[in-house]
Amino acid sequence: MIVNRRELKYPIGDMDYFKVNELFKEVLTPDPNNKEYGYTIRSLYFDGLNNDDYHSKMDGEEIRKKIRLRIYDTKTDKVKLEIKRKINISQIKETTIISRADAIKLIDKDYSVLLKYDNKTAHSAYNIMTIGQYSPVVLVDYNRRAYMHNENNIRVTLDSDIKSNEFNFDMFSDDVMMTPIVDYYNAILEVKFDGELFCWISEVLVGLDTTNQSLSKYCSSRRFYENYML
Repeated sequence: MIVNRRELKYPIGDMDYFKVNELFKEVLTPDPNNKEYGYTIRSLYFDGLNNDDYHSKMDGEEIRKKIRLRIYDTKTDKVKLEIKRKINISQIKETTIISRADAIKLIDKDYSVLLKYDNKTAHSAYNIMTIGQYSPVVLVDYNRRAYMHNENNIRVTLDSDIKSNEFNFDMFSDDVMMTPIVDYYNAILEVKFDGELFCWISEVLVGLDTTNQSLSKYCSSRRFYENYML
């Protein structure tokens, strides 16, 4: 599956978090995965030998990418493999499903497991990871509340309790020690859409005590690398 769309990101505090969450519950359709307090996402990010994906994001390059594995339950047998590309203001996300066993092999840098999948995303990931000698670099957890609207494929998410680990990449373990990465704001509001955004959502965003920023949970989670390796 390949998705091409726009994406806006806003750091928000407690007051704005609860305000927009209540508003979106009233006017948008809750994601069916939402529980009372949302749902958990765990992503394992990979980068090349020279950490080119990290540096391209930090340098603000207009064309860049990230590769990650994503799960919603540590007991799952299905894992999302995603290549997320940014080309100017557009976001392109390529997704395919791989098995838990193959995800473990990929974490161990056995890229060949991707060749068994007959789809473009798996083969693109194989080429990128093989040429760049990719390896896992950071594990990220957070809680998400998500809301949708069919018009223009609008999806609004509120991500909070963001935590990371740069040393333990066992994404299927419940015992990984995760460290909070948030220190100056409490959550990230993301708005993804095709075409144009509804004016009333734009008005809500203008009313927040924040501005649209090029935020990255991936880069924000790589604090050890940033502080001690650069």
